[in-house]
Amino acid sequence: MHFRHCCPGGGFFGVDVFFVISGYLISGIIFRSLKNNQFSYRVFYEKRIKRILPNLILLLVAVSIVGYFFLFPQEYKNLGHQVYTSASFLQNFRLLKSVGYFTEEALHQPLLHLWSLAIEEQFYIVFPILCALLWKFSRRSVKTLGIFVFLITTGSLLACLLVQDRNFAFYFPLTRFWELGVGILLAYSETFDSDRQTQRFSLGFRHSLSIAGLICIVLPMLCYADRFAHPGLITLLPVLGATSIIAAQPSAIVNRTILSWRPMTFVGLISYSLYLWHWPLLSFLFICIPDPSFKSILLALIISFVIASLVYFFVENPIRRSKLNSTTISLLLLIALAAVYVCGKQIRAQDGLPNRNFSGALSEVKDALDWIPELSLPTLGNSSLSQLKVIDAADFPPLVFAGDSHTEQYYFRSRRLSKNWKINTGYLMKGGMFFFDPRLSDSTSKSKIKFTEDFFNLIDQKELKTLVIAQKWGEYSQKPGFSAAISAFNEKIEKRADLTVYVILDAPWNEGKNPDEQGSFSPLKHLNRFADTINPDDFVVSLTEDDKWKKGNEAAIKAFGDRAIFIDPTPYVCPDGKCNLLRWYKDDDHLQPRQVETEGIWIDRIYEETKHRLEAQKH
Repeated sequence: MHFRHCCPGGGFFGVDVFFVISGYLISGIIFRSLKNNQFSYRVFYEKRIKRILPNLILLLVAVSIVGYFFLFPQEYKNLGHQVYTSASFLQNFRLLKSVGYFTEEALHQPLLHLWSLAIEEQFYIVFPILCALLWKFSRRSVKTLGIFVFLITTGSLLACLLVQDRNFAFYFPLTRFWELGVGILLAYSETFDSDRQTQRFSLGFRHSLSIAGLICIVLPMLCYADRFAHPGLITLLPVLGATSIIAAQPSAIVNRTILSWRPMTFVGLISYSLYLWHWPLLSFLFICIPDPSFKSILLALIISFVIASLVYFFVENPIRRSKLNSTTISLLLLIALAAVYVCGKQIRAQDGLPNRNFSGALSEVKDALDWIPELSLPTLGNSSLSQLKVIDAADFPPLVFAGDSHTEQYYFRSRRLSKNWKINTGYLMKGGMFFFDPRLSDSTSKSKIKFTEDFFNLIDQKELKTLVIAQKWGEYSQKPGFSAAISAFNEKIEKRADLTVYVILDAPWNEGKNPDEQGSFSPLKHLNRFADTINPDDFVVSLTEDDKWKKGNEAAIKAFGDRAIFIDPTPYVCPDGKCNLLRWYKDDDHLQPRQVETEGIWIDRIYEETKHRLEAQKH
């Protein structure tokens, strides 16, 4: 069950409401302190530290412990990254170019939600300082302060509306500050311009204002669709809705009925704690159980409510109300946060602690998820082929494997065959790299351009007799320029009648909808980590309707024509249209290299035929 199926599609509008309330409350404290000439940086930040850090530190520690027992090394390594970016309030920048909100992959990010806390704290690290300095140097000018708040709010809103990259607009602080700013403008008005307070309006008007505000919050949550850009114009509804309810004053009908209802006031009290704890529980549920039931999701939410309540009463309140020196408590909390930061750094630096003891089903699949280590082979020593690695650097390799990670998965098998057939082998491999034209790759770095140069220089080497190419054909074949790039390659090898080119087609794969999302061919999508043993039948899937891999193979066959010999692993990996993921797959588009080493017999003919050609040339 996808999370969207069990929760409102626009549930994330709650963050917009949270920003408005936060901006209103925190800036109200700042403005009243400035007005009364009582503002203190130390007091302000100590209160924020005591409010934010105790619960956050406990959460980061708890998530790290749970991850230790239930996450595989790469996952735990990624969690370590989440931990230290959350501890440094930089989580939004980590997510900026990697994860879309409420995508399938987002469900596997236990600390994803802390991006909003990061944005809030980034704002409140800078905003009070700017306000206090402006207040001081403008000689307590209310007008100057108001213009400043208005400009940063409208400027941020314009930036949000003009930015085309929705992921950037979602996570970048300058495109979200306006939501805090609307609440700040309301607090400014109430603090410095009493004539404009809504209290002077009739009760009937404020009743209407509160009802309209509630509708503006609920309506986009119920009617949201993917076609709406968020944040964007639609975000104005929940932002203005929250502002209207606050402005309507406590005596307005929505405020004194729904929001004053005892269960609602209790939720308000524990809201920060509930915000912190609900998402990690849901995320670990989706990580540990491939397809959790609605009851499981509901139970996770109930547990998060209980934990949030306990932490609020036994952690948050005791620390906030402690009679110990406030500065001492703040320093201890900062030290604890720094320790958590270092812990997250170490988890990442130690590659997710791969030597942990896994239990139950986890231990049965751990080895099947390994990838090849960084190749420690020597380079050829040729300046025009500086990226080419070889098994024996003393001789030019007559056989070379070239391509992206879909070539790398054949390394162990080819190394074994190289030894058996006594054929020196070279490797020109780089993940995410389309060797025929780097402009079709996921980036056009100088390194990737050099790989392409080496690839075409390789063809000119007379010692090269066999070139084996494997690429993620379905990834590149749909891009403009694919056929032209292959045609350029074909023209170059026309002069090499003695060169045999093998093209390894892709085994079936099925990715998620974005680069960070696990597709249905990922074994992790079918693994129940709470189970003691695995059911192999759960890992057998039929060929997917999403045949991007198949279209890529067809495009490669058409582009190369009769200039290549094609090798198709599909009959071996997915006989009769059934793919055994546990046996063959590392993730949703790569085969498991160790499995290929022992059973990837479809590439054996390359060495056998190359050996015969080399011997024939000698005679």
